[in-house]
Amino acid sequence: MRGPAANGQALRASAICGAKLGGVMTLAALLLSGCADIEIFHAPATLVGLATTPKEGQDFIKDTHPEKTEFTSVGVEPGRPPDKPRDAAGVKQLQAELEAQRAAGHAILQTLSPQTAKPDAGQTPEQKAKAKLAAKQKARGEADGKPKNPTPGETPASQ
Repeated sequence: MRGPAANGQALRASAICGAKLGGVMTLAALLLSGCADIEIFHAPATLVGLATTPKEGQDFIKDTHPEKTEFTSVGVEPGRPPDKPRDAAGVKQLQAELEAQRAAGHAILQTLSPQTAKPDAGQTPEQKAKAKLAAKQKARGEADGKPKNPTPGETPASQ
């Protein structure tokens, strides 16, 4: 490796190279700043032809979209319900609201497709359990090829 020349040529060459590199980086920064939406940089870049202005939107887009859209900021949590538990009256009110919603849903289902609406809407839980058990036994009996219901004198073992 050579040492620096006595007259300082190596030091001068590296200074010139650094100045050239700095000039290139400054020019690149100025050219890229034309892409920024800052008027002081964007206007000269547009004048030279390096940056463009956005096109005007179609009429139907302008009509259907609001002028200023509010977005929820990232990291902002929505409000939470109160931490205190419900009292007995609050629980009763909530149950009434949920039953009203369920009844409204069943009414809508009945109007849309009467075939899929459940006919046992007015039954008690015991009646529903008995009906479900009878349906299972009926399906099991049909799958085995046995009669649906035994006659009163027969027992299931005599079949």
